[in-house]
Amino acid sequence: MSAPCALPRGRLAGTLRIPGSKSVTNRALVAAALAEGESELLNPLDSTDTRALASALELLGAEICLEGVRWRVRGPLRPRGDAAPALTIDVGDAGTPARFLTVLLAAVPGRYVLDGSVRMRERPMSPLFEAIGDLSGEITCLGREGFLPAAIRGGSLRGGRVRIRGDVSSQFLSALMLVSPLVPGGIELDVEGPIASAPYLALTRRVLGAFGASPGGGYRPARFRVSGDDSAACFPIAGALLSGGHVSLRGLSPDSEQPDAAFRAWAAAAGGTLAWMRAPDGEEALVVTGPGGGARALLPVEADVDAAPDAALPLAVLVAFAAGTSRLSGVARLREKESDRLAAALDLLRRAGAVARERREAQGPVLAVDGRAGKPRAAEFAAHGDHRVAMSAAVLALALPEGSTIDDPGVVAKSWPGFWEAWEALLG
Repeated sequence: MSAPCALPRGRLAGTLRIPGSKSVTNRALVAAALAEGESELLNPLDSTDTRALASALELLGAEICLEGVRWRVRGPLRPRGDAAPALTIDVGDAGTPARFLTVLLAAVPGRYVLDGSVRMRERPMSPLFEAIGDLSGEITCLGREGFLPAAIRGGSLRGGRVRIRGDVSSQFLSALMLVSPLVPGGIELDVEGPIASAPYLALTRRVLGAFGASPGGGYRPARFRVSGDDSAACFPIAGALLSGGHVSLRGLSPDSEQPDAAFRAWAAAAGGTLAWMRAPDGEEALVVTGPGGGARALLPVEADVDAAPDAALPLAVLVAFAAGTSRLSGVARLREKESDRLAAALDLLRRAGAVARERREAQGPVLAVDGRAGKPRAAEFAAHGDHRVAMSAAVLALALPEGSTIDDPGVVAKSWPGFWEAWEALLG
C-alpha cells in the first residue's frame, strides 16, 4: 500500500495521450505468445495487470521484450512433461490474466497451480471451471469450490461444443475463444442467457483475426497496434465536464469497439461537448469541453452500465452534484470487480457530501444519485485497493473544497501507472 496523498481541485485543460487499452494488450499478449515466431505489439499498456500476464507467459516459455511503446513477443509456449514439478503461477489481483490463463493452462501440457491475491480468490470462476470440465479438462479447486487456487493438468483440454453462462463475465468466453485455435477442431460456444459486456467479445475476435487464428489452426505472428484505452479516457472526460475544463485526448479511435466508449455518449447527455478534430500531424483527437457554471450545471443521466462496468464509477462521480437525479442500472456485477465497486461508489459519494443510494428494482440493483441534494465537502477517500476507485476520487476532488486525500494512490499502477503525472499536467 502506498502513502496517502492530497488530491488537487481545479480545472482540467490541455492535451493528453491516452495509454493503450489494457483489455486489448492482454488479448494480444496471449495471441503473440501462442504464435510461432516473433510478433510486435505497438502502443501496449505497461501496467501491473499486463506485466502479470507477460510474466506468466514467460514462465510458460514465451520470450517477451518490453521496449517502451514497442513490445516484442516470440512464441510458441513450451509444453512441460507430466514428470516436471507442478508450476505455480500467481497472478495477484489481475482478473483478466487469471481467466485467460485458466483455460490456456488446461491446453498446454504440464502440471500447474494457478493462484492469486485474497481478493482474486473471492472472484467467481465456477462457470469457467465447469466449461473446462465439459471439454475434458482436469481442474481441481484447492480451496473453495469454484474459486482459486486451482490445480490444472495441462494438455487435458479437448475441442468441441460447450455450454456456458454468459451473464457472469465475458472474460470467460474470451478465454475459451483465445484457446480455441490450440485444440483440434476448436471450441464452439453455446452461450446461455444474455452476454455480460458483449462488446469485449468483438475485441477478442479482432485480435484473433489480426493474428490469423482459426479453430484448431493456431496463430501466426503479427505486427499489432493497441488502440487507446476507453476505460482510462473516462476519467479525463469526466474531469473536464465536472471542472468546466477543456481537454484534447489523443490515441482513441472514433469507431472504437471497446465497451467503455459508451461513456462518450453519457458525457454528452450530461451536458458536455465532445467533437473529433484532426491535429496538424493528421492524428484525430477527441476534444472535450465541460459546461460553464461548474458541477451544478451538469444534467442528470440515466444509463445501463452492465455492458461497460469500468465506466460506471466515473459516471457516478460525474453526476454527483448534477442538477437532478441520475439512475445507473445494470450495477449488479460491480460487486465482483477488483473491489465491491457498488459499495465503493456509495462510499466515495457519501464522503464527498453527495446523496446516493442503492435501490432494489425488479431487474436488479440500481444506483441512484441525487445531485440536487448534495453539498460538496473535502473528503478523505479510500481506494479500497481498486485503481478505478482511486481515479474516480481524483475526478470528484476537482469539484470539492481544498483538502481531499486518497489513502492509496499507488493502486492506479494496475491500469495506468502514469495517471497522477498526467493528471497534474492537465491541472497546469
